[in-house]
Amino acid sequence: MSTTTLMEIPVESGLKKKADKVLRGLGLDMNSAVRVFLTKVVSTQSIPFALADEPPLYRFTSEEENEILAAAKEARDPKKVSGPFPTADALISHLRKAKA
Repeated sequence: MSTTTLMEIPVESGLKKKADKVLRGLGLDMNSAVRVFLTKVVSTQSIPFALADEPPLYRFTSEEENEILAAAKEARDPKKVSGPFPTADALISHLRKAKA
């Protein structure tokens, strides 16, 4: 049988009210949301969201993401994979032929 522990967390009242409103819209109460968060922390062994904005260098538009996913899918097609090559020279020769 699992035991529970009462947690008391000081939070700004405005923040709590706004969070309550969002959570109600999601069908959750504050206790359930905290339980979900803590469960995710344990299962991922991390904070389950980014703590800082990613630098613009690492952000992709939806179009770029779709292109990346399409390229990854295409790369898994065995008909489009070359090799293995017995030597580096064989690989270079193959690449030169494909480029021409």
